[in-house]
Amino acid sequence: MRKNYQKKSFGTCGKILLVSFAILFMAAAVQAESYQTLYPCLINLSGWTGGEPTGMNMNMSGMVMVNATRTYSMGNKELTAMIMKSNQAAGGGMQQGPGMQGSGMHMDTPEANMNIQTINGFQVQTVYDKKESSGAVTVFLTHEEAGGAFFTLSYAGISESEALGLAKKFDWERIKNKVESVK
Repeated sequence: MRKNYQKKSFGTCGKILLVSFAILFMAAAVQAESYQTLYPCLINLSGWTGGEPTGMNMNMSGMVMVNATRTYSMGNKELTAMIMKSNQAAGGGMQQGPGMQGSGMHMDTPEANMNIQTINGFQVQTVYDKKESSGAVTVFLTHEEAGGAFFTLSYAGISESEALGLAKKFDWERIKNKVESVK
């Protein structure tokens, strides 16, 4: 029996990521239009249907965040690409802390895989929920003491290796440069 991934969210890993960001954004006050400068980085993927990019700027008690997101689908397969920048550590992996400095970490349980590796000079964390066939690829773009930026590709209905291959289609260096230009 084939699972219907379109009726599910992105499994445990994705739910945690999305709920964390939703909580942060509920109190958001949208300002300026700097998130729109990130839209060109959310490329078209061959064979996938991409939705219109969305985004927001948030300024809350001195914490500034910029976010751009685009969803993609192909049959029962789903992707969400997100670029996020913050001037403060906001938890949930926004900042690459001392535990993330190294590369080559691998954790495997009956439920999930997690890897940390360096790819093309970027620290990359992959999380894969085996039962849900879903997860996220997170590329840490900047590593500032009080904040940072990252690109995340959340996915459902595809393998971990296919998701990493799709994440590599996005130009991480270009995204990093755009993020650094966003105020």
